[in-house]
Amino acid sequence: MKPGLRFLAISLLTMLFALAGTWALVLVLVYNLQDTLIFPVPGGIDRAALDQSAAELGNTPVDLTAADGTRLYAWHREAAKPGSCAVLYLHGNAESVAGTAELGRFVTGRGCDFLAVAYRGYPGSEGHPSEEGLASDARAAWDWLVSRGIAPNRIGLHGCSLGGGVAVRLASEVSPGFLVLESTFTSLPDVAAAVYPFLPVRTLIRPQFPSAARLAKLSLPVLITHSVDDRLIPVSHARALAKAAPHATYQETAKWGHGVLVLADKSARDLYSAGLAWLGSAERSPSPWP
Repeated sequence: MKPGLRFLAISLLTMLFALAGTWALVLVLVYNLQDTLIFPVPGGIDRAALDQSAAELGNTPVDLTAADGTRLYAWHREAAKPGSCAVLYLHGNAESVAGTAELGRFVTGRGCDFLAVAYRGYPGSEGHPSEEGLASDARAAWDWLVSRGIAPNRIGLHGCSLGGGVAVRLASEVSPGFLVLESTFTSLPDVAAAVYPFLPVRTLIRPQFPSAARLAKLSLPVLITHSVDDRLIPVSHARALAKAAPHATYQETAKWGHGVLVLADKSARDLYSAGLAWLGSAERSPSPWP
């Protein structure tokens, strides 16, 4: 081989090896950092600050213990006539219970108790977040409400964003009165594949949260609400979830972004209010929603 061609061949091989090495490094980084990306735990919030905020806002701190012994933190707020019905709220991946005060007031103002649990690793709770861990945390919160004498079919599950995946998982294991899903996804790999189309994320990602597949097997009333202006989780996820759920009521808004829509959007708020009234009603139809 001529010297010029030999040099070119060596240069190309060196470049290919460098690209392959860089690609492998990217895959390793994505795999090892995925928990940080999926569970970006808010910082700078300690237990004392949460307790003080709870007292100022009329909430009661609650200590829970998951099945594996992990100690958890929650905020509880009672309705004027407590114990007839309750909502268990499961928050998004970058939230804490400190952001649930307004929703708690809304729920209790309509006759139902309210409980928001901090996932493991999140402010107030011990441990490190994972898909199975969050499922265990939600179950501990559910069991606490049931232990207070609230009938399972008088407890509504409400999940926002990542919390939607947690709520669907819990709904598949217990028998709640209803399920509310806001700004959530069909599955976590579906979200990741759209954000990182150039990476084999379906193979790399550990947490799955296969909500669409689980919803297809549920027979309870489900309210799904999403904004077409959501830039984090496209509205196509909500539309697919609505098709998957046998008894879904779907409400779509064009005004708001990602987050708790039952407080921001009037149509969603009216549907949610109807669900809360139905949850505590002595005589009720099979579903609070048409």
